[in-house]
Amino acid sequence: MHQRLIKILTALAWGLGAVGLIWLTARFLLPWAAPFLLAYAVAALLEIPLRFLLRHGWRRAPAAGLLTITVLALIGWGAARLSWRGITAITGFAKQAPMVMASVGQGLERLQERVMVYISAAPEGVAQYMLAALEALGEALYGLPVFLSQWALDALTAMAQASPDILLFLVTAGIGTYFISASYPQTTAFILAQLPEDFRSRLEGLGQGIKGSFGGFFRAQAILMLMTFFQLLLAFWLLEVKSPATVAAVTALIDALPVFGTGIVLVPWAAYCLLLGDTGRGLGLLICWVLVNLVRSCTQAKLLGDQIGLNPLASLLAVYVGWRVWGVWGMLSFPILLVTLQQLNDKGVIRLWKRL
Repeated sequence: MHQRLIKILTALAWGLGAVGLIWLTARFLLPWAAPFLLAYAVAALLEIPLRFLLRHGWRRAPAAGLLTITVLALIGWGAARLSWRGITAITGFAKQAPMVMASVGQGLERLQERVMVYISAAPEGVAQYMLAALEALGEALYGLPVFLSQWALDALTAMAQASPDILLFLVTAGIGTYFISASYPQTTAFILAQLPEDFRSRLEGLGQGIKGSFGGFFRAQAILMLMTFFQLLLAFWLLEVKSPATVAAVTALIDALPVFGTGIVLVPWAAYCLLLGDTGRGLGLLICWVLVNLVRSCTQAKLLGDQIGLNPLASLLAVYVGWRVWGVWGMLSFPILLVTLQQLNDKGVIRLWKRL
């Protein structure tokens, strides 16, 4: 009994220590090391084209500089394009805002008249309750522009305050990418030399397995994005949306980004159509949103399992637990974490479960 209690307390101490170490790493070490981890990951991806240049007579340092500048230029071009599109969209909306607000006001008045017909026909107690609910809803709707304006102002303020940190992060990651890429073999060898020899032997072949799993993860995300695109394209074509392919592509791209989803486009669009009296298109957009999310939820776990080598049930468990713990970020990161742990377990680096 005494020995069993000691084992339980030891296991509990190890568990608490591991949790504390993870918390300290996530709280302090990870933010400090984040630009260098990103730089190392980008340098690892650049090794494929860099080796091609090396085979054709380039030296590593100039080749690393060329590829780093190319990546940074592509990122800058993409950010500039997105910023320009966003500014154009905001400017166009600002020009149409008076007309839109007038149309929304008319739509709300028509909706209120319809609701009042039902309220007047309801029993007295129910009518009073419905009238109070209608007044509360009206106050919320009329206060929505003020709320959105304050939210936008707070978001712009937060972005302005965070811009120096973001700029420093990007500059550090960009410069670090070049330095790591220019000395990638030496940097990797130095990192491995800090590990115990028996631990290094267990890591042999692990990199290729993790790279394959990460590649499978991104293939799964690309397949999901294509599925979303074609579903949206069909829905927009049936709803007679102008430029359905462009709108579907932009919405599918937003859906592929963390935190965002098709709902950030389709739900406000549907609400706008319903307020303007375009009931058919509004309901169609809502149905489209529900179906796209349903198909994605049903296929995501299976696709991730097939592409990254996880059991579909384990993949579903990772997606669900990730959602409960960390929202959309968790849905994306927990399958990657699980497949990494699987690779470490299969190579004998750690022992979390027994293999069949």
